[in-house]
Amino acid sequence: MYVGNRISISILILTLVVSTLTHAHEHKVENVKTHIKGEVTYLGNAALMVESGDNKVLFDPFFHSHFNIYQLVPEEIENAIKQGVSPYNEITAIVISHAHGDHFAAQDVADYLHKFPHVKLYAPQQAVEELITLRMENSVQERIHGFDLALGDQPKQVIHDGLLIEAARIPHAGWPGRADVENLVFRVTIADKLTVMHLGDADPNNKHYVPFFSHWHKRKTHTAFPPYWFFLSSQGNAILENTLNAEKHIGVHVPVKIPQTLIDSKKSFFSQPGERVTLSDSGG
Repeated sequence: MYVGNRISISILILTLVVSTLTHAHEHKVENVKTHIKGEVTYLGNAALMVESGDNKVLFDPFFHSHFNIYQLVPEEIENAIKQGVSPYNEITAIVISHAHGDHFAAQDVADYLHKFPHVKLYAPQQAVEELITLRMENSVQERIHGFDLALGDQPKQVIHDGLLIEAARIPHAGWPGRADVENLVFRVTIADKLTVMHLGDADPNNKHYVPFFSHWHKRKTHTAFPPYWFFLSSQGNAILENTLNAEKHIGVHVPVKIPQTLIDSKKSFFSQPGERVTLSDSGG
């Protein structure tokens, strides 16, 4: 009987403890505020579609070069984009980071703009000049906004159709080589709700970013999409954590054969086209 009473009492105490812990856990969850801002779909290499409300923005969606390293946009997804098949329908704008073959195909972009007369394009002047050689119709050229930025120039911005597009010229990776490449870091705010940052092939040297400190801190970025090599150096990580004023980071431009060092970093990155991630702020 004594042993039985001890067991009964123990079971009662254990039940009360579990009940208390469960209640505490539930209370904690109930008080977490989740502020959903939008979604991002990975297309391949550095190509993304960001959605928020009625707006959809494509970043670096059309390209044909992979250099036997990087992930092309799968044919099925590419065709769906070009045909405007859901979820790749009703695109608001296209943003191009730079005019390299693994980010930009001028003829594809021109064809898309011709087919979808409501879509606007934002790109570095180098990419725009490639498009101009294709002798597009005036109605297409009117929807192209080029950012002509020299190294060291202050960032520029435009506001169109509920989008705030801000561009800063940051050297291409491999600096000081490729200094002639107009690589732009775009910060795009959609309907004052969601702010994302696409870094193209930016070089992870903090001296490129410090002169624009006030620009980065003028507006918080909910999610930044750096090329994966930022995660592999202390300076690259410091730029992401301390300079760019971004709450979260998801790596792009990841090789098909994922580097073990990237896996070991435990950082978030895209590697499978078609992946979708919900974008939110930190709550509070």
